[in-house]
Amino acid sequence: MERKDYILRMIEEFARVIAKIVLLKQSESFTDAKTELDSLTLNITGLGLGHIKSLGAEGVKYVFSRNKETEAEKIYCIARIMKEDAMILNAQGNIKDSLNSYEIAKELFKIASELDYPEKEDAIKEFEELKIIK
Repeated sequence: MERKDYILRMIEEFARVIAKIVLLKQSESFTDAKTELDSLTLNITGLGLGHIKSLGAEGVKYVFSRNKETEAEKIYCIARIMKEDAMILNAQGNIKDSLNSYEIAKELFKIASELDYPEKEDAIKEFEELKIIK
């Protein structure tokens, strides 16, 4: 029961911060959105956004597969973070870095879609949507 409560709290906090990031992005406060995104990444993973990017999808999988209890949820959350990062970079006109973040997000959604956890269907849907981005 304690694990379930922890994961539920983590997901609720994650959703709240993602909503804030979306609002900042829509108001074109990109610097603030990136700061929130980096803070969220650090809070969830213990690593900054730059570290996550340098790990890539396989590195993220390796690092977070060591804790099977939260592996799927963390990989899914990191995929969502990378997708948000890609959208912010795209809105700023930074296409190359945006595509790199989209690619990492896509690979992470694929990994997450192969694991067993409550958001699995969301991961499958996200992966299918990102498959068209090249």
